[in-house]
Amino acid sequence: MKHNYGKLLVPSLLVFASITIIFMGAPRFWDDLGINHRVVVVGNALLYALSAFSAWMHLKALNSPSPYVFTNSVMGSTVIKLIVLGMATMVYLLIVGKEKSVYAIFFTMFLYMVYTALDVKAALLLNKKQ
Repeated sequence: MKHNYGKLLVPSLLVFASITIIFMGAPRFWDDLGINHRVVVVGNALLYALSAFSAWMHLKALNSPSPYVFTNSVMGSTVIKLIVLGMATMVYLLIVGKEKSVYAIFFTMFLYMVYTALDVKAALLLNKKQ
């Protein structure tokens, strides 16, 4: 059964495009609210790239005869996203110091939950079709 990699990324792409347009369309508005728009856009791009990697992992795991490989790919991609986002947050905090945007960090963590939910939903649909 051939799966379309692009179809897996459509929901994530819609979230990525929407968030990018919203935050790049009115950067002063978000900055005035205390949400650094650059942090959110970079975090959003990072999460989208990680979602693309997750989709690739899921498709590769579907070809394995063992059902545990697919479960491991779902759990592994979730943990990889969390670790990479945590490391990116630490780098951001080390670079900016006291000028950090806590609201942008929390919003990016919310985006992590959104992207993870979309990835798990897509993975479950893939597994159901298989």
